[in-house]
Amino acid sequence: MQAKAKRTFLSQCRLKQPMLRYIKHLYSVPVFSSSRFNLAGSRALIVIYKQGLSTRVMQNIAANSQHPATVFLNESEISRHVCNIRWFNQTSEIKRCGHGTLAAANCLLAHFSFCPLYFISNDKERFKMKRDKGRVQLQLAAINLKKVDEENSLKGVFSHSIKATYSTAHKSGYTVVLFKHIVDLKQLEVDFTRLANMHNNAVIALQIHSIDKNNACAHFRYFAPQFGVNEDSATGSAVSVIAPLIFRLHGLNEATLIQQSSKGALLNYTFNSNQVVVS
Repeated sequence: MQAKAKRTFLSQCRLKQPMLRYIKHLYSVPVFSSSRFNLAGSRALIVIYKQGLSTRVMQNIAANSQHPATVFLNESEISRHVCNIRWFNQTSEIKRCGHGTLAAANCLLAHFSFCPLYFISNDKERFKMKRDKGRVQLQLAAINLKKVDEENSLKGVFSHSIKATYSTAHKSGYTVVLFKHIVDLKQLEVDFTRLANMHNNAVIALQIHSIDKNNACAHFRYFAPQFGVNEDSATGSAVSVIAPLIFRLHGLNEATLIQQSSKGALLNYTFNSNQVVVS
């Protein structure tokens, strides 16, 4: 299966032979799917490479992949407790990627019977992995948002009226949008050109459907045309801002999140002591 997948991928990429000699293993790994809710989740391409693979070649490989995230791990580090990790989409390097990190952890556990305790991003952010009943979970530091007035930078972007906005920063951060009325996020229309030109953050459209602590549920979509992807299909890193906001608004420590992208994704989390555990 691995050899077949490798041949198929490399034939699709049409990479030059000098690039191919650095690649040791390739795996396509799914995350956040749910047969119960008919949600396909997303996949990440895990590239385990030998020493010497440059950033330019990483981007070249990712540009020719059909996966929303291509993850790069150094073969010499995958058996260590701390492992460097890098993520790329088709056009640029990704700063934070929850679904790619969780996919990498599941891949290493399945194929090498070992998962690092931490992955370290190129920006030196630490992503802690937890083992629970034979499965891997991703622990993220919670990121708190401030309520802000972002009407000007988001005016005309969405087909529904905005109730409130919360933001982590004014550039290269996250903005969460709540709407005035209960809406079906699948039907939400987005002007991606306007969003890319007028707003500097990735934007999360959030709809809280149930605040029953035994059955809490929220829906969301994630837009980031500024960073090379109009809409992400499954976004684990978004939970680091969604979870503390739901706790702030409704006092909930856990909930089921359904990402209403075209394929759909199911994310579960718990929030405690400024830490978010995603599975």
